[in-house]
Amino acid sequence: MTKSHVVKKRVAKTIGRSELQDQRYRQIRRGRLAEQICDDLANNILSGTLARGTKLQTEREIAEGYGVSGPTVREAIRALAAMRLLEVRHGSGAYVTADCEQIVATALRSTIQIEGLGVLDVLGVLGILNSAAAEFAAARATKGEVEALREANNRVASGADIESIVAGLKDFHFTLATASHNPLLAALCKFLISLQMELAQELAGGSLDAWLNTTRRLASDRGRLIDAIATKDADLARESSRTYHQHALAVILKLPNANAARKADPMLARLMASLVTRTTAQSSKVFAKT
Repeated sequence: MTKSHVVKKRVAKTIGRSELQDQRYRQIRRGRLAEQICDDLANNILSGTLARGTKLQTEREIAEGYGVSGPTVREAIRALAAMRLLEVRHGSGAYVTADCEQIVATALRSTIQIEGLGVLDVLGVLGILNSAAAEFAAARATKGEVEALREANNRVASGADIESIVAGLKDFHFTLATASHNPLLAALCKFLISLQMELAQELAGGSLDAWLNTTRRLASDRGRLIDAIATKDADLARESSRTYHQHALAVILKLPNANAARKADPMLARLMASLVTRTTAQSSKVFAKT
């Protein structure tokens, strides 16, 4: 092998298998070959050259293209899987699963766990983000999105069990985030909203009455927020979102199992770590099905 290795860049269609459509060359220096291959493939994924859903060629074919060994390629693929850019399916191969929301969720999970952030820290950020999303939605939401917000709110009000209530609330908040038409903001909001829903379920202790009381107390706040977005009043939407979030946080911290949920309580940090891991795992399952 020469001092430098020729890298063949493959351009693939999202048709379930990788096709060589174009070929460009760049040189890889000796040392840290797996890292360089990982970077090269990551750049192809992030640029869209390797689009979501694309099946990569076999490790052997990739190794031949880069002029390296199979274990080197395997190491690079493992790194990309850890970055949530690829998913390795046993017996099938490696697939591009890159998604903005999943990548953001992974980064947020790490930050929350490493820094040991508590409920008030995390949900305080969510309140700020939700207010921004509401303001953007007031300017950008489509009629269909406004109608979807009303439908989700109605499902929350008519929910007869915890699962249907939680599903309605998630739909409401996810639609609001999407209606901001800002992918980064939406990704941040959706992960933290999922975390908030998991937290509420933990603190409610499986009590349907607690959920019914909570959602009824906040129904008027959601209605005012929807009306502000429908009338395209950005200032009112921002303020309505802030009020709704403050009321929701107050209600969550009064749920049956919330006595231990205090900012400095070590048990809270463990609860948050568990919830963050669970929320991210659920997101991964969703993306794996798409």
